[in-house]
Amino acid sequence: MFKKSTLTTAMLAVLPFSVLSAQDIEHITITANKFEQASVDTLTSVAVVERAEIERANVRDVPTLLNNLAGIDVVRSGGYGQKTSVFVRGAATKYTLVLVDGVRISDANSGDVSFTNIPVNSIERIEVLKGARAAIYGSDAVAGVINIITREQKGHQLALTSGSRNYGGAQLAGQFEADKLTVNYHFGYESTDGYDVTAKDPAAPRSKEHDSDAYDNTNMGIKLGYDLAQYGQLALYAQRSEGEADYDASFGNDAYKFDNHTTKLAWQKQSDVLIQEASISLAQEENTQFLSVVPDGTQPPPNDVYSTKRDEIEYRARYKMTPAVQLMGGVSRLNEDLSSSSAQFSIAERDNTAVFAAAFYDDKRWLLNAVVRSDDYEHHGRANTYTADVGFRASDIVTFRVNHGTAFRAPSLTNAFVKDSPWYLPNIEIKPEEGTYNELGVTVETASVRYDVAIFDNRIDNLISNEFDAQTNKYIPANVGRAHMKGIELSAQFSALGLEHAANLTFLNARDKEKREDLPRRAGKAFNYVLSKQWDKLDVRLAMQYRDKRPSISYFDTDLPSYTVFNLSANYQLLEPVALTMRLENLTDKEYFTSVASKTADGTLLPYEPPGRQVYVGTRITF
Repeated sequence: MFKKSTLTTAMLAVLPFSVLSAQDIEHITITANKFEQASVDTLTSVAVVERAEIERANVRDVPTLLNNLAGIDVVRSGGYGQKTSVFVRGAATKYTLVLVDGVRISDANSGDVSFTNIPVNSIERIEVLKGARAAIYGSDAVAGVINIITREQKGHQLALTSGSRNYGGAQLAGQFEADKLTVNYHFGYESTDGYDVTAKDPAAPRSKEHDSDAYDNTNMGIKLGYDLAQYGQLALYAQRSEGEADYDASFGNDAYKFDNHTTKLAWQKQSDVLIQEASISLAQEENTQFLSVVPDGTQPPPNDVYSTKRDEIEYRARYKMTPAVQLMGGVSRLNEDLSSSSAQFSIAERDNTAVFAAAFYDDKRWLLNAVVRSDDYEHHGRANTYTADVGFRASDIVTFRVNHGTAFRAPSLTNAFVKDSPWYLPNIEIKPEEGTYNELGVTVETASVRYDVAIFDNRIDNLISNEFDAQTNKYIPANVGRAHMKGIELSAQFSALGLEHAANLTFLNARDKEKREDLPRRAGKAFNYVLSKQWDKLDVRLAMQYRDKRPSISYFDTDLPSYTVFNLSANYQLLEPVALTMRLENLTDKEYFTSVASKTADGTLLPYEPPGRQVYVGTRITF
């Protein structure tokens, strides 16, 4: 299947432009450098998912959205509410900075992001920037940045969905305008009975793990904009999601509650040559694990609380020196607080002060970007990073780019200051992890087609690994690892033979340089293909995903098999304000898995089960 599909993509890619339809491909504006630019002018490998695309696909969660993008591979430990790893060009989740309206949302301990708990109905678009972006964004932006921009619904929309395993969802979004004030809002609720997410050993006795793992999510958000006339514009962003999910655990807690929210107040003032921006933001990521059913006559184990609270203030300014030259600079202060967690720390809070400067040059033929940044993390010292990008427009439709940059990820407070842990000891001398990134790329873009080729090389040094100490029988973090991820991405978007096509192919070589072995759970080849067609009131979309075999973690000492799945979605405009929606996931009910939970005594793998074939139907009403 893979070889055949790859050949087909290559053949389509060389079709002469004369066979392409006249349907335009949208020229996307993004904020990769913290101000709006055409995507090709950012000199960054970028993928964007717009609200219209989300509604065409009728996708129910963020991991499914991301898994269609070039260079991204999603590994899931079950369905809704379960742990999800998002590998950007082979790098683990913690090496990708994730933002909601520019606000950090990761767990500051592990670097994990609760992708499954980000409500899709809150999203206007997702910008995925690939490559080292720490000189612009700071710590964690080693492999890239995922920036989720929240909803800006025109008019009002009510969406109702029902689906497999008693799934139910209701979402309402809309906009009000009055003189100088604009208000965008959204509310949502979804729940499902779920299913048993781990395969079970038939020889083992029945336990509390033999159950369905349910999920629910209640969320709301508001976005206010107010025009201050000559004093600029004010904006307020506020998002919150809370709910519960079950998971499988042989002992102890087996469910969690989450309460995540972000708030940001921003100001912007603009003149002909100077743009100033300032913001203050607050965020919380909180996950409380508990025992869902307490047997009679027993005491439940204590709850495990994982809590990260952040506040950040930032100011930046951009000066248009000439039509070809822009200068930008800024300063920020970030505070991270883990004191509400159940784990104990000798120091549970830290500050980071950062300053950065940038220059952008564009004379319509040559493009140059240069950014330098210095972060001073309390307790961990200073980290200096930079990026240097060069672009050349060979013609009106062809742009070449060269990217080079450095990045870092600050150690967690757990690494340096955990105390009274039965498993871990701190290392106050722990250092930041460091990344070096290089890329060569070319983009061909016309009104009807977009092709992109990127050759990338990403190296991470001073990797933090928990090393077992025989004297204490505990793990101590140390900077002992090195990882090297390199590969090539091929992407194409075009219209041909009356159909819309979007395809991407990624070849990846991800290695642990110390152990001299492949990094686990990374597929060497990934191919995505989306075919869609619009007929008057009916829109149909068929998506295919192929993933090559991948190594498991070393404990299981095996390769996880390759797989191909198909997803079908359709929308029918029944009346002008009413659309009927449908999504059929895993069309062929393919049996596959991307992660292993355990194994039997005879070595049989017991995987985290994917949900299998699922059907969702619903309606969207605009008014």
